[in-house]
Order: sequence, then C-alpha cells, then structure tokens
Amino acid sequence: MSIIMEEKRTQYYNAFINAIEKWLDNPEKDYKPVFKRLVLYGVKYINSLEELQVYTREDVANRFQFADTVMSMMANLTPREFMNLFPIAKEYDGDKWGIKDYFYTMEYIKKLSPDEPIGDKIQDFLWNYTNREIDAFLVKLFCFASNLRRFDTGKGIMEEFCEQNGIHTYRLFKDSSGKEYLIDNQTGRTMRVRKAIPRYLKVIRGDKT
Repeated sequence: MSIIMEEKRTQYYNAFINAIEKWLDNPEKDYKPVFKRLVLYGVKYINSLEELQVYTREDVANRFQFADTVMSMMANLTPREFMNLFPIAKEYDGDKWGIKDYFYTMEYIKKLSPDEPIGDKIQDFLWNYTNREIDAFLVKLFCFASNLRRFDTGKGIMEEFCEQNGIHTYRLFKDSSGKEYLIDNQTGRTMRVRKAIPRYLKVIRGDKT
C-alpha cells in the first residue's frame, strides 16, 4: 500500500467529515456549497479506496452506503454546477470508437435544464457523463453493489447477467508451483494460462550438428 495514497485517502475522508461537522454546527447555512465539497471529497475518497482482499458483508455495505450517499448529494446539484466540479473530458473521437465523449455528453445535457437539480435522473446522468473521476466512481459503486449481491446470492451482478445470457465466465486459479489456470464456471473445465513471449525476445535453438 502506498504511503502517499494512504495519506491522500485519509485527507479526503477527514475533509469530508469536517465539512459535515461544520455544517451541523450551523444547519441554517446554505447547504449547496457544503454539498459541492462533500461530493468532491466523497468521489476522491471512494476512488482512492483499494480493493479489499478479505472482507465481510459489513465492509462492503459500508463502502456502498458511503458511495450511494455521495451520489444522492450529486442529485441536488444542477448540471451546470456538476460540470464546474467535474469538467467534461476533452475527448472528441467517441464516434470513431463507439463510446461516449464530449459531444455525446453535451448533447445529453442539452436535454436537461442546466440550472435545475438533476434529481432522480442522477444515475442516467452519471452514465452519460464523460469524466475520468466519475467513470472511476461508477466502477467502484458497481463493484460494491456486485459484491453485496455475491454475499446474498453467491454470484456477482455480471456473473448473473452472463449466466442468463449464455456467456461463459472464468475464474483465475494458481497452483502451488505458480502456474495459472482459467476455470470455466459453467463446465468446470480448466485451461493453462500461457504468457506470450515479448517480441523483442527470440528463441535461441542449439546447433543440431
């Protein structure tokens, strides 16, 4: 674990808590500036979390609840305020690759009122938004939800989706000698993982003479 990353994670969390405490000391204060800080610190904190190697359902539930709370606060912001916090990424070749980009996001936002709270459209808004930090936040939120699902049903969200649509899923297994294998979750069959030899390496064969 990086000491610098740990320090940043602690700073983001403390800044988030301090913003709440200051607001609670003066609850009549306008909530909007507070929510902006909470959203900013909350996203950075969630994105700084490292994947837990061993965890309980409570661990995952706490992370999910924190991220879900941050998303609820985002719903109180207007599209214009959100863009000021997380500027749309200057990526313009979405049509070429079939992905969202600056133009795609702007077209989506034009359908909304720029100065009215995003409200119950927040999930749709985030999925149509182009910003690296927001993309990372959504991935974290999805992983938390999927891990919770795995505790309840034994399978994650994507595993259930793949199973329902006939798509095979695999688990990576490493034996005592360090060799890696992929296990087909549907058939139980295994296949050896062979790492490709870099192009700059050549196989030297011995002289047969």
